[in-house]
Order: sequence, then structure tokens, then C-alpha cells
Amino acid sequence: MIILKTKGNFYAEGEIVLNLLKTIHWKDLNDKNPPHLPNGSNIELLISFDENEFLLGKDGIVWASFEARQVEIIQNTLIAQQISCEIKKINLQNQNMFLISITNKKDIQDAIDFIYKSDYGLRLKPDWNYAEGEANKSFEQWLNEH
Repeated sequence: MIILKTKGNFYAEGEIVLNLLKTIHWKDLNDKNPPHLPNGSNIELLISFDENEFLLGKDGIVWASFEARQVEIIQNTLIAQQISCEIKKINLQNQNMFLISITNKKDIQDAIDFIYKSDYGLRLKPDWNYAEGEANKSFEQWLNEH
């Protein structure tokens, strides 16, 4: 997932002037020598994030979705399993993403297992396994079965 996308110009000695009029240098980004591009070349800088980090329990986060309804329903099923959690909202590229955060560290692995690993749980696949704008079929299938 791309979390930052900006344009700028590349100058001699690896100087990069972003459209935001901030300057960074190639050596701050990479140990290799800067490429020999024509002075003032237009460039695009992208910073991406691996969405699967949301599934690892870091900072208590065990699930993420762009759909608030999905996260609310999963939160309720976790609470029914006596796993205390809360919903957090972040903004990534002008889109709201809803996170499930487990409040008790000892419950994190149980929550992960219940949401997508174990046969007795929800067995969900994250939204990013589907094409952009497509519904989360694993969630919809679980919902229709219950």
C-alpha cells in the first residue's frame, strides 16, 4: 500500500527537491551513488507499507479494513469470545482504515487465531487480498453463514 506519493526534481550530486519545496539527498535514502540523470529531471517518490503488518499483533493491532461495518462486527465477535478490543481509525492516502486493537496483550494471539488462522474461528482474508473496491468475500461468506 502506498502511503506517500510525491513528485519533485532530481539535481546534481543527488539533491532531490520535492514539490513541497523540501530538499532531501540521495545519500539519505541509499548507500549507492546517485544515478546520472539530466539535471532537473522530474521524479516521483513513493513510500509504501506492507498491509500484512496489521495482522501481526504489533501495538495490539490484529485486523484492518476499509469497511467500518466489517470491523464493528468482528469486534463484537471478539467480545463474545471474551477478548477485549477497541476500534481505531487512521487515514491512509485520504481513505479511512479501521483497526482492531486488542487491549490485553495476553489475548493478542487468541484474537489472531480466531480472526484468520484457526478452523474454529472466522477464517477471514484481509481486504487487500481482493481487487480494489471489491467486497471482502471471506467476510461476506462468514456473515451469510451466521
